Amino acid sequence: MKFSFISNNVRQDWLLYSSALLTWSLITYISLRNFDLGFDLFWRAATLLSFIVLFFSNTIRDKNRNVIKTKSIVFTQVLIVWVLISVDKYNVSPILLCLVSSQLTGLFTRFQSMIFLLVVNAGYYFILTNSDPSRGIIHVSIIFVLQLFAYSTLDIVRREKEAKEKISAINQELIATRFMLKTSTKKQERLRISRDLHDILGHQLTALSLNLEVSMHKVPVEYKDMLNDNLQQAKNVLRNVRGVVKEMRNEDQFDLVVALDELFDHLPNCNLSIENPLNVNSISLKYQLIDCLQEGISNGLRHGYANQFNLTCQRDNNILTLQLIDNGNGVINNIAGNGLTGMKERLAEFNGSIELINNDIKISTSGCTLIMTAEDSYDPKFSQ
Repeated sequence: MKFSFISNNVRQDWLLYSSALLTWSLITYISLRNFDLGFDLFWRAATLLSFIVLFFSNTIRDKNRNVIKTKSIVFTQVLIVWVLISVDKYNVSPILLCLVSSQLTGLFTRFQSMIFLLVVNAGYYFILTNSDPSRGIIHVSIIFVLQLFAYSTLDIVRREKEAKEKISAINQELIATRFMLKTSTKKQERLRISRDLHDILGHQLTALSLNLEVSMHKVPVEYKDMLNDNLQQAKNVLRNVRGVVKEMRNEDQFDLVVALDELFDHLPNCNLSIENPLNVNSISLKYQLIDCLQEGISNGLRHGYANQFNLTCQRDNNILTLQLIDNGNGVINNIAGNGLTGMKERLAEFNGSIELINNDIKISTSGCTLIMTAEDSYDPKFSQ
């Protein structure tokens, strides 16, 4: 991975951050230009610098950042602006409230954001009229409207971005679902054909061979050669049928890595890395694990908007443990949905278990980890 001091968030929205920095710079210049070097200049400059540091620390943040900490930084910025307003003779500090309002989208609901802005501007109005009664509602109304404009603009951008992410996740999920259905249908059809060949045609050919052998002892000598030829042909056909069934079963012993690679070949902008060999002895368990992994990947795409997956495999005697780690949004709640319930049911016959946890419990990355454990042993019918 290429290291960079500039995050993707900043590179994509560089114009927004540049305009915010330029606005702060102009306000800082106007506020400090007539002060001589001394205490007043120092504390005002330190206060303004604290504001912009808090602003960028809040806007250039990880998507899984602590919400309470983020809100407290916003409240701190409001207090800083109130202090600056109380000593600002040029009346430019209130413009910083527009930068504060730009941080509310996604942090509060729309109703909460409106209440927050009303309280902030009520405080601004109180400070303004307390220091100079000649200034009043007009100044506050202008700043309030600018805050609403900044909030509404960024809220629209945020909702459009979320909508695009949802559409992309849904599209990837549809691709994954279509691939899983195609694979499942192909597997079920092969299984049906092999069973029909073995159970129906194989049994009938066996019965035919037995009948021909019995008939050879009851017919005249001149017909025995013909019956013997028919018996050999029946045995050859039965042998060929058993060979086809065995070949189909051997082909069903698929490679998990190959199956997963084929799935991700159909998923745009999604990557899978596998750290350890996925050596699974039981063919039946392989089928259940690939279904569980596909379901886990589908959930990561649909609910977590993940695009990076990492799969590890560990073995302790006959206990197999698989961990599927993604970079999505993580687990919102611990309620098991139909997907997790279905996975548990699939692994129940192998004394298996399913656990879904947030990555921040175990590792320092975003997203969640799907942990699957099961008892792995050889299938007698495939080990011959």
